[in-house]
Amino acid sequence: MRRRGAIGGGAGRAPVLALALVLALGLVLGLGLAVAGCGSSSVPSSEAEVAGGAPVKIGYLASLTGFCAGFSREYVAGAELAVRRIDAQGGVLGHRLQLAVRDDWATPSVALSRTRALVMNDHVKFLAGTCTSEVAKSVAELIANPSHVIYVVGASEASVFAGAPEAYVFDTIPTATVEGRAAAAYVRAHPRWKRIATIGEGYGYGYQVTGAFKAAMEGSGQAIVNEEYLPAGGHDYRPYIERVLAAHPDAIYSTAIAEDAVTLVRQGLGLGLFRTPMLDVMDYATMAQMPELPLGMEGYTVYPSASIYGTPYARDLESLGTSVANGGAAGEGFNQIEVIAQGIEKADSTDPARVRDALGGATVQTVQGAVRVGRCDHELAMPIAMGPVTDPTTAQPFAHLEPLRVVGTDGGEC
Repeated sequence: MRRRGAIGGGAGRAPVLALALVLALGLVLGLGLAVAGCGSSSVPSSEAEVAGGAPVKIGYLASLTGFCAGFSREYVAGAELAVRRIDAQGGVLGHRLQLAVRDDWATPSVALSRTRALVMNDHVKFLAGTCTSEVAKSVAELIANPSHVIYVVGASEASVFAGAPEAYVFDTIPTATVEGRAAAAYVRAHPRWKRIATIGEGYGYGYQVTGAFKAAMEGSGQAIVNEEYLPAGGHDYRPYIERVLAAHPDAIYSTAIAEDAVTLVRQGLGLGLFRTPMLDVMDYATMAQMPELPLGMEGYTVYPSASIYGTPYARDLESLGTSVANGGAAGEGFNQIEVIAQGIEKADSTDPARVRDALGGATVQTVQGAVRVGRCDHELAMPIAMGPVTDPTTAQPFAHLEPLRVVGTDGGEC
């Protein structure tokens, strides 16, 4: 049995789910639960499934096809590492963990199909993963009461976690609202920047994080002089860059991510974009793809990279190699599995309702260290790492942020 108390540690992007689909699944799930209550084993209860030491199944939705495929492979690597290490310590309450990885194509309709199969056919009671908030929102709605499935996901859309207290969804990265507010606090600390331009993703996440940034900038005396939104997966961002520069901003806030950030940097370098002070989402995995680094640009990441945090879990990640350990996605996948495992241990049960109650307001160990789980919104108080982009060094043989500062995001209850 895994030792209790020694666990270690220390992208709105979705279309609205069709009402008919929700009602249909709810009816099927409701009937299944009713039959199970009469003694049928066709839809076994969570406790019955793991009786006798059978594995606890975790369905992992990974966007292995589409714009997020590279990151998602690292999500899976981190999740698999967590499962291996937990099982090597005796599992959870004497049960091994079993990961069932499914490709959601970063597409809500595909994710819904995969989720229905995991819940109805494979009797999975714990879900994790995915790379986009639009998938997360659809899946969260699908597995809502009465299915009682715990869903641990890194998603930026706050509405995914804004349900009633019976919500079974937990977040492991700062939401777009938290991210935008943190960026605004940084810009407000530079009052000489009077004119601010923004450039970000042209879908839910980009609009939400920019909206939170703008709201937090109100009353600062600093004006937003231009807003640009990039088409996801675009190949020519030069017109957007040119419009930003034509506004003559004193500073620019960019929320382009993943491959879009690489394209923006590649084209922006030639147009002189980085001659203006920039604050940009800049994780290590993104920098590794850049043909030329925007050295000195202020960047930040919401994802857990091993080199930032001197915790046991951060050191565990190093077994995946320097690039994967510091890309951020592997640490995120690792954290998702740990939250589920620690919730089961805290509840002393594999029943999702008990796990949900045990995690609300609890402190859990993560790659970033000990963090608090929001009691009613279920958002984990994950920190944001910020600093200027710098070249590889002997200590950190990859592009990174240095000197680094870690900004806390624990805002209390909802």
